[in-house]
Amino acid sequence: MSIIALFGGQDPTGLTATLTRAVLAGANTTSEFIDLNQYDLHPDRPDAPNPALDELEAKLAAADAWVLASPTYFGTVAGQFKQFFDVFRHRMVRMNLIGDTLPGKYRDKHYISITSCFASGLDNTFTHQTDATLTMIDKAMSAAGIHKVAELVLPNTWGMQAVPGAKLEQAKRLGAKLTTKQQKDDETMKRYLLLFGMIAVMALATMGIQQLFPVLTGGFWQRWASFVLIFFVLLASLLHYATFMRHKHR
Repeated sequence: MSIIALFGGQDPTGLTATLTRAVLAGANTTSEFIDLNQYDLHPDRPDAPNPALDELEAKLAAADAWVLASPTYFGTVAGQFKQFFDVFRHRMVRMNLIGDTLPGKYRDKHYISITSCFASGLDNTFTHQTDATLTMIDKAMSAAGIHKVAELVLPNTWGMQAVPGAKLEQAKRLGAKLTTKQQKDDETMKRYLLLFGMIAVMALATMGIQQLFPVLTGGFWQRWASFVLIFFVLLASLLHYATFMRHKHR
């Protein structure tokens, strides 16, 4: 198995890059770290060569899994990383006759996303400093049909001189996890089981609340109406929490 890491940021020896290299070390397989600063990234033009994109296209195709790393600057990915996604879009996805974006040649590969920010973990949890960075990566990968394995966030980088040992170990574990993923979407059954479990728990909680308030179960329609209302409120709260905590923040 081979893994390729794309780094977009100002410092290829900095904290985010160090964390990225730790993921590759944990994978313990053939890997390559690519600093996008070293590439002349510009759009494809008719009848004009584009050796930088040709090289990246070949490397990404040869790799079984990707690690995508960018610090969070002004609430989103670094310029180099955004430029790569912009100019590489037509090589990563395909368009149908009505302009729909469809997965291209890289579909069913897997990836890990990495970012960092100045905010503390607690601050990032409530202010979502890194969410836009991770969402941007996820959107591009989803369009390309590439499956997410995990994401890694390094908060509180202001004044930090070295990546904490615990975070480096976490990165290495994610690297090892990346090598175990099958090259297909193997999460379907897991999603169905999670959905079943969520519904079962919500139904049980709803029935428990009804038992606490006998007035809610005075007749068939009263029992049904209260069940639907309580179930909806509980499910909406759970989904809101899941959306709020969608990304890693610490």
